[in-house]
Amino acid sequence: MKINYDGNLITTSLFLTFRGVSLQVDDVVIDTGASHTVISPDAVEEIGICYETGDIVYEAYGIGGSVPFYTKVMDEIRIGQTSVTGVEIDIGVLPKEHKGLLGLDILKKSGFIIDLSKLELRLP
Repeated sequence: MKINYDGNLITTSLFLTFRGVSLQVDDVVIDTGASHTVISPDAVEEIGICYETGDIVYEAYGIGGSVPFYTKVMDEIRIGQTSVTGVEIDIGVLPKEHKGLLGLDILKKSGFIIDLSKLELRLP
């Protein structure tokens, strides 16, 4: 699958399915420094992903400081032709204009190879 490089970051698109409703989320940063995949709540609100009573709120720490987040289990996350089912993603506010971070939880579990010379995200 082709990835985008804007001179600073590499990005891709994800297709999320939550409780049977699907959505494409563009401008997701491929972040090998993130242990978990994080999606902005604004990007997924339209398919019913929101904080619900009983959701545990955690703190995420990074270079920009800390932010609260909660976790939701997706029916499916699809990246190109690769699909992962029943995976947890974190929902939390991200800095700047990006809608999410694709972290090592999905990249490593799926065995993705990031080919920067071809700007591709692919399986071996």
